[in-house]
Amino acid sequence: MTGETHVGDVLITEQPDVITAMINRPTVRNAINEDVIDGLWAALNLAVSRTAKVLVVRGAEGCFCSGADLTLLLRLRRRPPALSRFMTRLGDLLTAWENAPLATIAVVEGYAVAGGCELLLACDLAIASSTAKIGDRHVENALVPAAGGSVRLTRALSKARAHYLLLTGDLLSAQAAAEWGLVSHVAPPSHLHEHLGRIIDRLVTRSPDALAAIKDMMRYVSEHPLEVSLRLEREIFLAHSATPDVEQGLHKFHARKTSRPGISGSTGGLHRP
Repeated sequence: MTGETHVGDVLITEQPDVITAMINRPTVRNAINEDVIDGLWAALNLAVSRTAKVLVVRGAEGCFCSGADLTLLLRLRRRPPALSRFMTRLGDLLTAWENAPLATIAVVEGYAVAGGCELLLACDLAIASSTAKIGDRHVENALVPAAGGSVRLTRALSKARAHYLLLTGDLLSAQAAAEWGLVSHVAPPSHLHEHLGRIIDRLVTRSPDALAAIKDMMRYVSEHPLEVSLRLEREIFLAHSATPDVEQGLHKFHARKTSRPGISGSTGGLHRP
């Protein structure tokens, strides 16, 4: 099934195994308002309900996301309960996005700042145009993060680098963001779609159960001590090993092994020295 639909200020495109959410507020650099949150929730829920393997988020007309709509925040701060509801919804969305049982990809063009950087941090992979600029930026407007920016930056980076971005509001080039570990791939603007396509082509061949299990493992590493994480990894492995995907995968390997003599079946196709 392939199709497009608008939910709030997000254009959702559905293709086999892949859902793409495009934030569509280019006149305000795709700033986040309630309608954007609604649309991103809809895209996430659709991806989960379709058992998609990949969920892509990007921004319209060459800009990823400039963060929360500051005009909206100016109004909401006069009504603290409404401001709290807005930020809680955004924070809950990014947590759900981070924990989704599929691979999530941020495609960064232009700016990914403040809430846009928080959205990037909630994704598994980030592919950036070589001209992109990435950073927290809240402090530039006397603001502070509220949707996970301080937490995820501190987990993703060294203390010194996280503090630098949070305290100065400085922006990183795409190349620097890749060197720091915030971005997985950098490509020239003319090759960005090609890079994205190659990564998606690889991900859609993966078992959805394996993708979900790996996401669980990665989450437990950040939430639990080493000993607990190791135990949980084994428990997830045992549960996953009972799924049909594993049986099919092992049968495929066995078929390849028997057609190519000399491949060892005990080491994933590699001979031990």
